Amino acid sequence: MDRYKFEPQQSEMIVNAIVEGYRDYIDHRKDRHEKMTISSAFAWTKGNFIENKISEISPALNITYKTAKAGLTWDYLQFIHDDTKKLFLIKNAAYFNENNFSQAVLPNNHSSKTRRTYLHELSKINHRLEFAPEDEDGFSNENNKQLSFFVTEEQILDEVEHFQHTYNEFHILTYKIDSAYQIFEIMHYLPNPENNKAYKVEDLSRYITGSELTDEEREIIAPEQDNGIIDPAAFDIGILEEEEEENN
Repeated sequence: MDRYKFEPQQSEMIVNAIVEGYRDYIDHRKDRHEKMTISSAFAWTKGNFIENKISEISPALNITYKTAKAGLTWDYLQFIHDDTKKLFLIKNAAYFNENNFSQAVLPNNHSSKTRRTYLHELSKINHRLEFAPEDEDGFSNENNKQLSFFVTEEQILDEVEHFQHTYNEFHILTYKIDSAYQIFEIMHYLPNPENNKAYKVEDLSRYITGSELTDEEREIIAPEQDNGIIDPAAFDIGILEEEEEENN
């Protein structure tokens, strides 16, 4: 997967922006905690701070960005590297399943039936990329069978043509938060629409610096984390309603 890596300087700058965006989020949570009687709803803004920080450094990376919707209610940023036409976005690893990237991982062992989501739609950009034979190992026919009802030529031809005229590749970067509520891992993936697996391109964790939190900062965000508050970005609400009706 080396051919799909970003330039090291680009990766380092993006990782730094993810960490700095998370620190901005922590500072904001601390400020709201001190000034408001209740501020738990701000737990849902983490992704906005991280994406905003990447947008701030986008000129230095020759990156543009645009707002898109994940379902009916959640807005997020798509980032496009202008030179290579690579599109990428940032996901919280807590809700990301690399073996089934279009279905969110939810707490308490809750899950919904497999369905097409905005992530799978975007992955069609990679429809004609050559994944190495070793990348395809380890997947059962069951996984492919699950996806068969929406990975057919009739259903994806128009969308694939549109995506591939606009972008060359689609990538996902994930950040993981540890038990001390600090970012400790950032991974780079390339999603394959044929089997719904996101293949690891590179572990970018070596670029992480300055992610340590104070005890005071941890105490402010710990209650919401422990109560299992779910980021709305984990859900793809309202995606492909007509397909669900056809399968009922």
